[in-house]
Amino acid sequence: MNLLQPKENKTPLNDCLKTKIYHLVKGLDRFNQSENQKNLELCQVGKFLCTYFPDFKISESREQPDFIITNGSIKIGLEHQSIFVDKILERTGFFKNIALLAERELEKEVDMPNFLVNCYIRKGILFSNKDKNHILKIFIDVIREFVINDIVIKNNLFDDLIKMPHSQKSINANFGAYMVPTLNEEKLLKAIDKKEKKVKKVKKYISNTNCKQWLLLLIGGVGEHSFYVKNDLKLSFETAFEKVFLLEDFDNHLYELK
Repeated sequence: MNLLQPKENKTPLNDCLKTKIYHLVKGLDRFNQSENQKNLELCQVGKFLCTYFPDFKISESREQPDFIITNGSIKIGLEHQSIFVDKILERTGFFKNIALLAERELEKEVDMPNFLVNCYIRKGILFSNKDKNHILKIFIDVIREFVINDIVIKNNLFDDLIKMPHSQKSINANFGAYMVPTLNEEKLLKAIDKKEKKVKKVKKYISNTNCKQWLLLLIGGVGEHSFYVKNDLKLSFETAFEKVFLLEDFDNHLYELK
């Protein structure tokens, strides 16, 4: 694994991100789960480009591959893949989606002030899709009463609620303290192989762009479903991707695997 050094970029990261991705994210609906995910991917790819490939920009946000990037001379198909602890992601993803749906409903209440509420989800709470509407109603009722009247309705979902002023109505599902596991060779190679099989199965990944392909793997997000990596992994793999990168999102560290 080769740890890359950031390229010199005189433009501050936030300003650079605006030039790289603003035209692509401005039309996305933050209350739509798939568009919210695309927004996250755009932010991650934008940071990847601003820090390590500042001469490149995103020319297309699409599928198969996820993005086309260019420096004006060459075009690259960029495939994006996050690596998660699957069982934990199922839980965190469920409650984050509930929080997003609650935001959407509370946004309709014009008399309600803007807010940011951190909801500390009770550990071990059972959940399933059949209970989704019931859980959503608890979210909405409890948060509405907490924001307006500073009263916490008795419930079985939250250990604690913290609120503060904000520019919009925003709910953050917080899962408390956690230990982040270490990414091992097996999990990393499995993620590469998953994309490799997809590229070979769907030939239009390459044929419909006529571009060389890069793979950007993501770890190190904020959440117990993520991983961190030690720079001592011994990897051996074959791939059709011209380059394979591993980005630690929070620390913005980039490893070149191929």
